[in-house]
Amino acid sequence: MSALKLRRINAQARAGAQAIRRWRSANVVAGSGHPPGQSGYLCFRASGEGGEWRGLIDARDWLHQSLPGLRSLLTVECSLMSIAELFRAVPQPLLLEVDDLHYQQLSDVDVVLPGQLPPQELPWLDTPRGRLWLTRLPSARAASAPLYTDSWLSDLPLCLELMLGSSHLRHGIRLKAGDVLRIIQRSQRCYLGHLCLGVFTFTEQGIHMQLTEPDAQGSAESAPEPDVDLGAMSVRLQFVLATQEIDLATLSQFIGGQLIPLADDATRHIEVRANGKPVARGELVQLEEQLAVELLEVYRNDSMDAMPR
Repeated sequence: MSALKLRRINAQARAGAQAIRRWRSANVVAGSGHPPGQSGYLCFRASGEGGEWRGLIDARDWLHQSLPGLRSLLTVECSLMSIAELFRAVPQPLLLEVDDLHYQQLSDVDVVLPGQLPPQELPWLDTPRGRLWLTRLPSARAASAPLYTDSWLSDLPLCLELMLGSSHLRHGIRLKAGDVLRIIQRSQRCYLGHLCLGVFTFTEQGIHMQLTEPDAQGSAESAPEPDVDLGAMSVRLQFVLATQEIDLATLSQFIGGQLIPLADDATRHIEVRANGKPVARGELVQLEEQLAVELLEVYRNDSMDAMPR
């Protein structure tokens, strides 16, 4: 039986394309291509809160953009090593207008000659100090933002659990109707998935929830109100290859080894469900050594179109 042939996606090239779209949305001139090989470059490693990334910049272009009046004063052109020393000495040698490339420190500064440039296309963006080429992008991180009522998460099915408490059962004990189980450790906490929202009390009128954590004595009155980040809760995604109504007799044949037929374009109709709700359709692809789904259609409603992106 031949293996399923899927379209392969280059993770690095895809990350570069996404970065270029972000930079252009910030009104920064950006694109991709091969660094011109007429001059020498400075390579370096940048470190900051957004992670680590690596870049290239034309050495002499950086020098003239940083010190525009220097060229008229020089009788001999600066060597690449001298420019590298100056690059190391300047506190902020690069001026960057995009958040994901903000840095606190530059290190591993070295000279790259034209014959040593990477062979693959690289993403680039224009800066006040010259064109910057990215040989390694910072790791993508999920943006932390509050959950607005018009967020696409707001209408996903969620499971709210009101946990009264717990106790322990000795091994070998069998439960039967009429047994009374004592709640030894009372907690009365509210959970949304694995996220604890706080505590609750219940009366004949109903449930009263408080976004508080009980103290060591179990009292919730003196505890400060925590910051509950609903936007940080996890959403379970499921990827469905196909659904098919089937009777029990036919199912028994499939289990016995019969081939289940699929439509020719089944791999382009993968249903993506978030907490059980269909939210998108995509194509099954190969991303490095893993299966992945590239979204072809996202089921948007009015609230999703209104949410900030």
